[in-house]
Amino acid sequence: MSVPIRLPGLQGGLTARPMAADDHDVVAALIDADWLPGRLPARQRTPEPNGETFVVVDARERVAGAVRCRVRPADRAGLIVWLHGRENFGVMAALVVLARVRLGRRLLYACTGPATATGIPGLPVEHRPETERALMAAGFSPVSAQRYFLRDLTMAPPAPPGYPLADVNSIAAPPGWQLELTDTDGAHIASAILRAPTPETAGMAVLWQLAVRTEHRRKGVATHLLAQCLHHAAAHGAHHVTADAADGDIPAARLLAASGFLPLDTLTVYHHP
Repeated sequence: MSVPIRLPGLQGGLTARPMAADDHDVVAALIDADWLPGRLPARQRTPEPNGETFVVVDARERVAGAVRCRVRPADRAGLIVWLHGRENFGVMAALVVLARVRLGRRLLYACTGPATATGIPGLPVEHRPETERALMAAGFSPVSAQRYFLRDLTMAPPAPPGYPLADVNSIAAPPGWQLELTDTDGAHIASAILRAPTPETAGMAVLWQLAVRTEHRRKGVATHLLAQCLHHAAAHGAHHVTADAADGDIPAARLLAASGFLPLDTLTVYHHP
């Protein structure tokens, strides 16, 4: 039997203990209850090699929430990798207390685990407002944020690409393609990296990178290349394409929106000094 963990100030009959072997199904269900498009189900995710998982249980010994913690070897910072509790504020607050007790007095970061199958870290704050409220109430503050976008290729299939056509080369790891636009003299204009839809990406293509040389910007090059990326993804079986941009990167957000991407959430990492 797991030894209970004493925590200060827990209410509602909640107690804490290390995760037990027979908790796996319940914890997986908690993780999947916070599903976000582009994220793998809990049982399909690669097991985390380091860290410990703890659970909060109610007065009837039912698991109400779970949190994963570890210490980063490089700088000894404490990481709250993920925490899930069906967006019950009391449970989320208890998980934050639990993580802080287990990690001790050190620099802390929260929500450092991947929020998507492609590894973008952070808490999807619009989907999980109670978790954000619990973190902020405990003194955490945002340290980085990425806007997360989704393009549905089935609702509005992309048109065939126009001239000039990008050169397409396959990439082995991770599987996908590099699309490159060149001038008539062969000079590089712009390039994009598109990750292929695979089980590891939850069946979605991923716009990994898109860059235009400075002297060719504001000429519609990015829009033209992005359209070719979308058509190429659809032609290779993708029904959706995901992309991300730094929160506050207005040009990138406008480019994606103009190409039919919808903003899904802001993926935020927090810290506590």
